[in-house]
Amino acid sequence: MEFFTVASLIEPKKIIIKELKKPKIESDEVLIKVNYSGICGTDIAIYKGDYKVPLPLVLGHEFTGEVVEIGEDSEPELIGKRVTAEINNTCLSYTKRIKCPACRKGLPTHCLKRTVLGIMKADGAFAQLVKVPVKNIHILTDEISDKEGVFIEPLAAAIQTFELSKFEIGDKVVVLGVGRLGILICSVANSMGADVIAISRSKEKLKRAKKYGASKTINGNDKNLISKVKKLTDGLGADVVVESTGSKLGFNLAIKLVRPRGIVALKSTHGILIKDVDNTKIVVDEIKIQGSRCGPFSKAIDFLSSKKIDIKPLISEIFPLEQTEKALKIAPQKTKILIKCNLH
Repeated sequence: MEFFTVASLIEPKKIIIKELKKPKIESDEVLIKVNYSGICGTDIAIYKGDYKVPLPLVLGHEFTGEVVEIGEDSEPELIGKRVTAEINNTCLSYTKRIKCPACRKGLPTHCLKRTVLGIMKADGAFAQLVKVPVKNIHILTDEISDKEGVFIEPLAAAIQTFELSKFEIGDKVVVLGVGRLGILICSVANSMGADVIAISRSKEKLKRAKKYGASKTINGNDKNLISKVKKLTDGLGADVVVESTGSKLGFNLAIKLVRPRGIVALKSTHGILIKDVDNTKIVVDEIKIQGSRCGPFSKAIDFLSSKKIDIKPLISEIFPLEQTEKALKIAPQKTKILIKCNLH
């Protein structure tokens, strides 16, 4: 195809469907025909205008597709392979770049020259075609379908939570907010031996959390929420509290639920500044605040391939590319919405 279709965000809450000329790829890039893309909390925050990024931009960074064109530095066998791709385009992604200080320190996801697929200065996968550095792609195993593969990026982010926020087997891990990402965090924490306590205002989400690794659940509307967590943790508080509510209220609640010298692991990227933080409590209780985002794709692929999680029931609906805006509008109320980017 000489032209391809994209869903372009031109201003907050306004997406247009348009045709673009097929992108030219560099020697160390590949062109991918996108099969499915997933909508995540970051996409929603950018669409709403809470997470500020330069526009226009094609959103979408959770996807699967098929390699249709390769640069001269790529292996011919890649043509036709089912793949997904990491989202940070860094010095290490491109062979000819001089490495920045972050990449030289082994921090490529914090590359000073990076662009981020569908988020920062790089059009994403709400499109029929997307180009990425060949070093960023990961081939899907036969055990992972195109739809299931969309979950590799968020599952990697869930795994990264505990790459940085370590806990011991049997530790109490509270997952605050069990939506699109939180439910994956429950599953990962359980697989690593945590005693998982899920908190949500949604009875439906709590019921699902029990199926995905939570040993106990608490309704987020419960006025005795804090005391119930304390009771379940011998009065001390949770060893780790993962804040994945997508709400500006989650951080302050997490601080109240964690034990002294415990960890508050932040996962929400809602783009909203948090006010009235109890800094004194953080200092007095010696609480560690740990953010995390992009994670290890290889571990996520192994997790899915080994069937440690049944991902299919988490897919709520599938929309065609032309209805991307409609999908983004209802996505906050759904577990996971996929965009089908090519008809064939």
